[in-house]
Amino acid sequence: MKKKIITLGVVSGLFGVAVFTDFGEATVSASGWKANYPDTIQISNNQKEYTMKQGDTLWAIGQKINVKYQKLAEINGINLTKGDQYVLPIGRVLSFGDNKITVKNKDGSIYSQSIIKDKDKIDPNKGVGEGNTQEDYPYAVAREGLTYPATFDFHGMNVPNSVTLDFSQGNSGKVIFDINLVGQQEYNANFSNIPTKEIRVSNADGTTGNRIRTVKVNTEITMEPTNSYDRQLVTDKINKLYLFVNKNGGISLATPNYAGNYADGEADVMLEVLLANSNNVQNPVTNVFAGYSDEQIEYARVTEELLQYYGIVGQPIEISVTKNAIGHQVLPFNGSQILEENSVTLSFNMDGSMASTVYVTYISNHDGSIRFYRNPNHYQDARYDTDPEWVKEESVKLINSIQTLRITTANDPQAGGIISLIIS
Repeated sequence: MKKKIITLGVVSGLFGVAVFTDFGEATVSASGWKANYPDTIQISNNQKEYTMKQGDTLWAIGQKINVKYQKLAEINGINLTKGDQYVLPIGRVLSFGDNKITVKNKDGSIYSQSIIKDKDKIDPNKGVGEGNTQEDYPYAVAREGLTYPATFDFHGMNVPNSVTLDFSQGNSGKVIFDINLVGQQEYNANFSNIPTKEIRVSNADGTTGNRIRTVKVNTEITMEPTNSYDRQLVTDKINKLYLFVNKNGGISLATPNYAGNYADGEADVMLEVLLANSNNVQNPVTNVFAGYSDEQIEYARVTEELLQYYGIVGQPIEISVTKNAIGHQVLPFNGSQILEENSVTLSFNMDGSMASTVYVTYISNHDGSIRFYRNPNHYQDARYDTDPEWVKEESVKLINSIQTLRITTANDPQAGGIISLIIS
């Protein structure tokens, strides 16, 4: 039986997920959802209250009122544990000032009151409500969002083996290059946000026909030479690195073209290197997907990540894909709530039996992550046909089970082995 689902408007960003709920409403439309960056959130200095709106994120609000997103999550009862659902309630009011925040529900009742300490502020020298009044940084990568040391691996001739960033103690830190036959070269460096600029990068995946792309950046790392080397990587003119969120939702670093070989008109093109995984093994997009469409690659990657998530051993023997348009029901019975957002239902079968078939419905966040929940694979309870109120409750349970999962390239070899099984 074809599965039909509903979800809430959700966004996944660098700092987690915001699931926007409007308490008391039966359905929430996420069609056309757009994140509110700091410049679109109307909080002026010395303003004392702010009402959460659809599209808000904890990070953006925090930038405006000088409070770290982790603290805002804590005082709003939002669990940032991996895999949990992060709920940002529309209509909740933040009252702030004198280093204190009071969180009020829509009905005016107090949800929480908290003293904001210097460690909870983005800038300890400012008060609560004194946010960033400089230019908006919509493409910024937060220093606190990286785990240090953060190593990026190069691939190619005449380039370093890797570059490692360490800004664990603040915006002043280190950049360390590992170079064949030379060893490590270490530079003092500064981590900062800059007005939005466009740079050109040579794709880390080596994509033919689209080798160079333009990206927007706000995060700049400026290096200062500390010694003189036989092969100096950093000069007064070549001392900038840029961090940005790449097309797969991961973190990329743009470096100068240390190989020095470029075609006419490409002297400005920087090298894109990807953040290595915990085993320091680089995971660029590989040719295991050659000849397949972007959609097919997405389905294969999502399936493999879900197999890992659920701890399913082995590979499926069959994968089916159903695209769900706006208007589908959570459950295909009277009383079910309605989805007002496009989604995809994946089913994968491990041994040909119904018991081994897994149904998952997901919505892409278009930033390298998905929102998903697991659908029932059978409907044996007679109440599905006879009790619309019970069906409604069951559909709400499915809504409340929505989880978020980041889709990486770490499992591309396995995903490449199942992509041919996809039927859509």
